[in-house]
Amino acid sequence: MNSYLVGVDLGGTFIKTALITLSGEIIRKLEIPSDTGKGPDGVIENICRSIDTIVDQCGLTMDAVEAIGIGSPGPLDTRKGIVWNAVNLPGWINIPLRDRIRERFQIHTILENDANAAAFGEYWRGAGRGSALMLAYTLGTGVGGGIIIDGKLIRGSTDGAGELGHITILPEGDLCSCGNRGCLEAYASATSLVRRTRQKLNRGAVSILSKWMEEGRSLTAKLIDEAHLSNDSFAREALEEVGYFLGLGISGVVSALNPDTVVLGGGMMGAGEVILEPLRREVKRRVFPQHFNHLKIAAAMLGNDAGVIGAAGLVLERRGLPL
Repeated sequence: MNSYLVGVDLGGTFIKTALITLSGEIIRKLEIPSDTGKGPDGVIENICRSIDTIVDQCGLTMDAVEAIGIGSPGPLDTRKGIVWNAVNLPGWINIPLRDRIRERFQIHTILENDANAAAFGEYWRGAGRGSALMLAYTLGTGVGGGIIIDGKLIRGSTDGAGELGHITILPEGDLCSCGNRGCLEAYASATSLVRRTRQKLNRGAVSILSKWMEEGRSLTAKLIDEAHLSNDSFAREALEEVGYFLGLGISGVVSALNPDTVVLGGGMMGAGEVILEPLRREVKRRVFPQHFNHLKIAAAMLGNDAGVIGAAGLVLERRGLPL
């Protein structure tokens, strides 16, 4: 094999690209705007430009690159390399992203779901290293997920495996963005945290958040965490509630799969133990002791680098090569 891999993490706002060694070390990384208003052709051109730039900045040519791995929002078909309909990418319907990139660079290219790529990054180089069976949850606008068993990403029969945020935890509960009611995502995402917090404040809950909002600050998950760090009991309870709901959702998967590691990432995990403590407590209460006693539940380690590292690492996983 050649010396390097390229990992790309395609998002609705930014394209993150990195040149990565075969052992998973980032040599150089770059972040540029996605410019989704330019449509699929414009975004794909931005991806290609970012790859050219990152390789050139390292004083290399594409001959040094073995393969390109791309993590993209879905739904998508990893076998055919097609993005079916990415809601955060306007106009992205039946786009053959893998082949467009492969034809441009004449290099082996793979396409993966972005949440699965981030999960694999944590397995390969992050908090899940050495796991036999790892679950990953990404807490952001939604709740993404991924399942890795014996070093293999579980994709499912139609590339739909790992939708851990859409497990129902409360029948007839809050409406989820997917159209179902009571999904974990409707209770544990940053979007749902803000929505539920706003509802409680409107009903008269006492919090420094009300004062901050009157001063013109926007209510975000980050602001709620800031209030918690200012010893605001209401904000702390709101974050603890997220941990409780996560525990509900995770406990069912733990009982089904008996993982040794659960990794939680995304911006909300800046709150750390205030979410993890009630989460662990709820999982312990709901699963067999032999499941819980050998289970590590930890915050992700790689931050925004997880997606590019995982997209590159999945090139090796697809080929059955050692990591």
